[in-house]
Amino acid sequence: MYVLISNDDGIDSPGIKALEEAAKQVFEEVAVVAPLTQQSGVSHGLSLNKPLYCKRYDENHWGLGGRPADCVFLALKRILPKQPDLVISGINLGPNMGIDTVYSGTTGAAREALINGIMSVAFSFGSVSHFNFEAVAPWTVKILQSIRGLIEQGEPAMMFNVNFPSLEDHGPVKGMKACSLGHRVFADTTFEWQDPRGGQWLWLGGARLDMAGTEDSDTHWLPQGYVTITPMLWNMYECGGRKHAEDIAERISGTSAKEQGK
Repeated sequence: MYVLISNDDGIDSPGIKALEEAAKQVFEEVAVVAPLTQQSGVSHGLSLNKPLYCKRYDENHWGLGGRPADCVFLALKRILPKQPDLVISGINLGPNMGIDTVYSGTTGAAREALINGIMSVAFSFGSVSHFNFEAVAPWTVKILQSIRGLIEQGEPAMMFNVNFPSLEDHGPVKGMKACSLGHRVFADTTFEWQDPRGGQWLWLGGARLDMAGTEDSDTHWLPQGYVTITPMLWNMYECGGRKHAEDIAERISGTSAKEQGK
């Protein structure tokens, strides 16, 4: 089975190296196409207005001067010699829970794979300062083995978002929980200063992170020492709002028809 790995922390990140080591224990072929530089917070952005430098390290490793979604897109369309059976992203140096999954380049890479009909998993560390990859290596391998089983069973493409607790912050891993997305946001702190020429500079987000969520959510279980796994979709259609959309469309269409009949 052939697997593609990407991330948003860059090809030299210790997280992607740890993920590659785990993947090689489960899959026969592993390729890496990852950004040359740090790309955290770029979400699912594609570089549509500039060419991207591609550096080939060897037959299985490429660095791209672009974003995580660029890496997956171009890996599938141009770089790789064949289509992968699975795309995995991470391990991110920091959590990706709740609304993080909208901003995250790590989940953006996994989502790009799903859009292309390929099973994907995004892996992240639930800490901003302690990254004990050895402690979560067995869990990474077990998760990948389970995902391989889904592929071998012929299950349709789906995306999973996984967060690992930190040994230093949350203690030894207690188990694993299937979760919904909770709510985790950067503190609403902003900073402003002026440069010597009078230019205005702004910095968003403080060091404090706020979490909230139901007992079913990733933000509830990870701080308690559990690995969290959340199934996700790329389709953001909200069926609950369909009636309101129909009412708006009907009202505007009716008004337009009356205006045209005048």
